[in-house]
Amino acid sequence: MKLVDSHAHVFKPGLKLAAVRRYAPTYTASKEDFIRNFESKGLEAGVLIQPSFLGTDNSHMIEAIKTNPTKLYGVAVVEPSISLAELKELDTHNIIGIRLNLYGVEQPDLTSDEWKTCLFYIKQLDWHVELHTDAVNLSTFVEPLLKAGVKIVIDHWGKPTVDNPLEDEGFKYMLSIGSTNRVWVKISGVYRLKKGADFDTCQGLAKQMLPNLLESYGPKRLLWGSDWPHTNFESDINYDATWESLVDMVPDEIVRNTILGESFAELLPQK
Repeated sequence: MKLVDSHAHVFKPGLKLAAVRRYAPTYTASKEDFIRNFESKGLEAGVLIQPSFLGTDNSHMIEAIKTNPTKLYGVAVVEPSISLAELKELDTHNIIGIRLNLYGVEQPDLTSDEWKTCLFYIKQLDWHVELHTDAVNLSTFVEPLLKAGVKIVIDHWGKPTVDNPLEDEGFKYMLSIGSTNRVWVKISGVYRLKKGADFDTCQGLAKQMLPNLLESYGPKRLLWGSDWPHTNFESDINYDATWESLVDMVPDEIVRNTILGESFAELLPQK
């Protein structure tokens, strides 16, 4: 069973950018650097997440995966009108899910006929749908996804927005759906937990939240991702720090390896 970093991005200057974007880096984040980083921690594979600023052109990520098919998986961004044949083509390149990054864009209606069809295809492929949104919005999107029968991954601790995450109604909702056994939560991007806060403050918040997540989800429904190359936080964080953050939060190696390995293995499409 592979131990996996479940959240990273690759990109370089000169790629075609999405028309609507909040950010576009001017440096290169290479697959070689990502692989070197996760292998330095004893991990064997990583998941590339299509960056929002590249829109639905997944080609750069797919090229990275093609050169390292035993070490890399991908989560794509697609239009809801995508055909089953197009999704099956992505499936041949280790794509295991789609991402909905819901910041700064028109919010999708997952109950529409178009989205229902897309989600039916996603379920056929046994992929997951990854949600990146504030915790307060989660129920709007999780409920139709549960109804569609797809697996769900919630990004970055669920993104609570109140000062005390344990009092965030969206975080409480997220805890309530752990019993479905069809939702995974990424304990990634600790430094994104509170805008403007330093890393130690964010780490403290994460350590308050983790016992609740472990109780509601268990380690087999939590995933860890480095969030490399830490877009918008490049000068404040590095791969070593994110790994040390995980070890600090989850000192028990058996529990940690369940999060890194068994949980990801259960998320993988069953072929």
